[in-house]
Amino acid sequence: MKQTAMRKFCLSALAFTMLSMALTATAQKSKATDAPNYSKTQNWARLPEKISKVYDVFYVHPTTYMSSEDGTNASLSNKKVNAATDQTVERQATVFEPTCNIFAPRYRQASIKVLGMSKQKRDDYLSVGVIDMHKAFTYYMKHYNKGRPFILASHSQGSNVTLNFLRKYRSLINADRLIAVYMIGWTVTKEDLEKIKLPLAETADQTGAIIIWNTIGKNGKSPVLSKDALCVNPLNWKTDHSNQPKSKNIYARILLKNGKYLKIPHFTSAQIGDNGGLIIPAPSIINKLMMEMGPEVYHGYDYDFFYGNLVENAKVRCKAWQKKNSTSK
Repeated sequence: MKQTAMRKFCLSALAFTMLSMALTATAQKSKATDAPNYSKTQNWARLPEKISKVYDVFYVHPTTYMSSEDGTNASLSNKKVNAATDQTVERQATVFEPTCNIFAPRYRQASIKVLGMSKQKRDDYLSVGVIDMHKAFTYYMKHYNKGRPFILASHSQGSNVTLNFLRKYRSLINADRLIAVYMIGWTVTKEDLEKIKLPLAETADQTGAIIIWNTIGKNGKSPVLSKDALCVNPLNWKTDHSNQPKSKNIYARILLKNGKYLKIPHFTSAQIGDNGGLIIPAPSIINKLMMEMGPEVYHGYDYDFFYGNLVENAKVRCKAWQKKNSTSK
């Protein structure tokens, strides 16, 4: 009798546990059912106070949700996450500020913890961001863009979201108004380019093309750098594997551990490696950097290390777009 009672108790406990897990999963999933309302300004990390530039940038931020307090996908009302997102916009999207009006939506990003999941589970959670980007981009085009040429820009998870958005909704992108796509900090392959029907950028002034790199050291093992990754070297904006000297690095603008920015001219050389990574030597300020992804993985600094080059290149590509379209009319 005691064994029977114990068996019933265990089965009941198991059933309760499974029910709790199911309810938890449902609760987490329910947070990701309704896409954000992008008519509300709080669902944008950055909107221009006034339209002062001829060009726009639609920027999709990287992972800033480092916990799982909201479930696997972040809530857009999480103040801590939103503050981290706003700081990231300041770090990265401002490379386009001298040239473009910045539009940066918040989205229900997946937690950093999904990197340790199986590809199927990871893709399920990352797909929520694609839903949100679709809604944000269509709202932007209808209410904000007003026919201006635009850049798509992103980093890390934002680049994964942008890549999958382009795979699924390529028809929404007006090729005549697309200046360039800076899809930095994620693996993009030749097969991806064939699917989204956009070329890899081969020159500094090429328009309508993809720019991509993942910054690592010689022995760095980045979780976002996979087989057959493509790369553009931001020191010469080409895809050859020649080493480019640090004299071509206009300046780095690096957020340090103490929260302050450090501007360093001619910060680093860079060379495209056989694995598709953008390989740099160990930075002289390595002890001041935040290395969350392990030794020689400079993923968090993909924009920072080449900040000045990005500022200048955005200007170059916008001018090239303008010249191309003024002469074709």
